[in-house]
Amino acid sequence: MKFASEAIGIRLIETVTSGLYDGNLNCLREYVQNGIDAGAKNIEISFENGDQNLIIQDDGSGMNKFELENKALGIGVSDKTEEDAGWRGIGIWSGVPICQRIVIITKKCDDKKFRIQINNDALRNEYMSNRPVLDILSNATGEIEELPLGNDESFEKDHYTIVRLESILYNQKNIFNKDDIHSYLSSVVPAPFDAKQFELATEIDKWLNEKGVKYPSVNINFYGRIFRPPYKSDIFFKGFIQKEFIVGDKLIAVGWFLTTNKNEKLDKPNGGVYFKKKGFTLGDENLVLRQYSGTYHPWQYGEIHIISRELRENAARNNFEYNNRIVQTFLANVEEYIRQLEIQNHYQSDRIAANQIKKAQKYLENEDLQSAEKLADKIKRRLNKSARFPVEPSLKIMQPLIDSKFEQDKKEFSILETKINEIKSTTRGRKKDFLLNTVINNLFKPVRDNVTKLSSKGRLYPEISITEAVKEILEKKTGLKFTKNEIFELSKAAYGWTDVVGNNTPILRIDKTKDQHNRRFGVMVYTFYDLFVNLCKHEKGNDSFNWFENAPEEEREILVAEMYAVIDLIYRLIDKSEKSQP
Repeated sequence: MKFASEAIGIRLIETVTSGLYDGNLNCLREYVQNGIDAGAKNIEISFENGDQNLIIQDDGSGMNKFELENKALGIGVSDKTEEDAGWRGIGIWSGVPICQRIVIITKKCDDKKFRIQINNDALRNEYMSNRPVLDILSNATGEIEELPLGNDESFEKDHYTIVRLESILYNQKNIFNKDDIHSYLSSVVPAPFDAKQFELATEIDKWLNEKGVKYPSVNINFYGRIFRPPYKSDIFFKGFIQKEFIVGDKLIAVGWFLTTNKNEKLDKPNGGVYFKKKGFTLGDENLVLRQYSGTYHPWQYGEIHIISRELRENAARNNFEYNNRIVQTFLANVEEYIRQLEIQNHYQSDRIAANQIKKAQKYLENEDLQSAEKLADKIKRRLNKSARFPVEPSLKIMQPLIDSKFEQDKKEFSILETKINEIKSTTRGRKKDFLLNTVINNLFKPVRDNVTKLSSKGRLYPEISITEAVKEILEKKTGLKFTKNEIFELSKAAYGWTDVVGNNTPILRIDKTKDQHNRRFGVMVYTFYDLFVNLCKHEKGNDSFNWFENAPEEEREILVAEMYAVIDLIYRLIDKSEKSQP
């Protein structure tokens, strides 16, 4: 096919070499846009011959030979108005970097059916040569062929365009797969919500329509109908934020936003904030966030729909043309709005602790009381922390929703805190029971027998439970007999001490060569008796004994266990003592 110079626009080079875009899946947007601009109500996308060919078919008005030759094949030239989504005039050629051939088959109602083929390999092979660009394009593009319609008279009324991307290149197949294509289409093309999964679909659509957002009514299929996200409702607060972006006195864009109720990052497809124009996404979710220089926690899903004609996208449709004050003012307003959303996120973070409460509950289920208690302390500080809500009027709808969740979390935390305290109390009880029983079970048998014959309550009174065994061992070792439990006299006689130490002759020795050592041991035996046993007998009710008498039962059991351990040591030392030689 022969190309004339007037059919070649200024964007030829970047179109042929890079497909214009930073991501080659963007060619699908071009073909969908062309179909919608042609009035298509249905667009079908599918693979053929495995994944070798990709077919895009629409039921739009189609093209006659003149339109195919002079408009569709013109590079960077278009007769579309800005009312059309694909007014840049690039679409047909956007598949050049993807495959070996582009085949276009098209027909208008009551007109003939035409076919043309573009040899992309020839374009790539000859582009770096010194041949004139028009010659390269002419040699790579076949002649327009007329195809037979068939015998059915209804074929005369058919209208459609089929774009065939044939023999997809090997280096493109990693992105031209079903999953990536489906994800791309759902986030970029003007697809409806799936009202069965997203309960706010009807309400948001009604609001957008009232605000003058033009959204094409088209059914786009790729192995099933394409719906745009979000696909869930339960991860968001009920109700949506509504924002009008006004520059001067003109409404130039409207946005709607949902906020997660989970206090966590929203991942695609249910996360992100997008610019949209005529239903198509401008750039990706990062384009909106790049307008904000601070740190933003992505807890929202939302769309900002461009209404004003003065907000124009660039040729690659991944950003705006920054050539007028309105665009700059609008993007400054977007930046401030993202900042207000982040203030709301901080408010929500300070007020809501559901995730942490669940984590603490999980610790308890796993019997990790220490981690649960530590996390509960953090939760308590968070719930008691004061928080500031943003001043942006459109966000006021969120404050009662967040505060209501805050009250629910406080109730959940109260239940959690009660459960932790109950477990702590039970655990402490088990620990002190374990400690006391362990000590008793390891006492020297005569001491243990003296203790275990008492009731569990009686074991808490040292004057009853721990002195009899010492008296008995002293009597046994010395041969002395006392009618009362007079350990004072027994220990003096056994180890030869008077007036604290003195110089009496001892009956028993634990050290054959050190009399002072023996006497001090006798003093220790009585001192222990005097400090603990006599106090228990004579100081009850006095301030001097409050530390023991008023101690909680669990603490008292620990003290008694310690006393048992000391008396057991004393008993063993007495038992090892030997009689003095005369």
